[in-house]
Amino acid sequence: MELVKRGFQFLVSIHSKLIHKYYQHIYRKRKLKTFLMGVGCLYLLRRFSQLGMALTPSIRRNLIGRYGEESWAIVTGGSDGIGKEFCIQLAKQKFNIALVGRNQKKMDQVCLELQSFGVQTKFIVADFNDGYTEEFYNKIYQQVEYLDISLLVNNVGVREAGQFEQQRMEDSFMMLRVNALSTLMMTRVLINKLQNRNKKSAVITISSGQAYLPNPFLSVYSGTKAFTNYFTQSLALTSKNIDFLSVTPLSVNTDMMNNKKESYTIETKELVQNVINDLREGKTHSFGCYKHKRIINHLLWRNQKYRNNAKIKMGVDLRNIHQQQNRLEEEQQK
Repeated sequence: MELVKRGFQFLVSIHSKLIHKYYQHIYRKRKLKTFLMGVGCLYLLRRFSQLGMALTPSIRRNLIGRYGEESWAIVTGGSDGIGKEFCIQLAKQKFNIALVGRNQKKMDQVCLELQSFGVQTKFIVADFNDGYTEEFYNKIYQQVEYLDISLLVNNVGVREAGQFEQQRMEDSFMMLRVNALSTLMMTRVLINKLQNRNKKSAVITISSGQAYLPNPFLSVYSGTKAFTNYFTQSLALTSKNIDFLSVTPLSVNTDMMNNKKESYTIETKELVQNVINDLREGKTHSFGCYKHKRIINHLLWRNQKYRNNAKIKMGVDLRNIHQQQNRLEEEQQK
């Protein structure tokens, strides 16, 4: 009888332990479930807020209200491609537009197009390849000094592709002057004017994804874009009255790309609209679109061998596009 009693007590103790373990398991499971539900709710909240920002522009900054009604936006290289699209999109926001470029005929046509949006326009003829003196930039400033400038878009740029040792020295100088020096000096001659306004001001610099993904066939171009990217982002760190935004897209469908569309190519309108939205949201850096952001971050995350192979492939593609463009220009000149 004693043996049966002890056996029964043993079974009861095992049952109690099993019940205890079961409830511990249920408690942990509930805890994990609660945690996962919390993470899911935070994710959904973030997505809904992003959707709200996209669908309700009034939630974002009102650009003309932030930077001042009847103020002016200066766009370098504004007669074609990305620069022209910036002129159009900013004119729709009711900014007056001043273009700086070398082709007077094209700029005159763009100005006539922009006036249909009910804004004032102006253009300054200047070839940034000649911009290696202080006097060059002072002449530009003297022509816009009387304007209430609130936005500067450093867009002008050129690209030469090929092996570095095979490039002409003049082409390397040209990329340094047009891509890097123009951004530096246009920002320098206008920064005091932008800082001393009663309203906020902004500087947008069109850099390139090549700033993060340099390759041997665009070594000088990549270097100039890395400079403009970090130059703009460094100014953003301490600026109080000026919003600085650096833009580093990959392939954009422009004449520079010979209008060739790759799988990751986006249109100029999409790029500019995304950049303006990023400016509204107070960002200091923009990839131009989520697709380019994903590609660049993915390549930077991969190992060096994979990353280098991707850079070289991208460089070969761009070199081929550039060579094809040169052949077409030579045929047109014949």
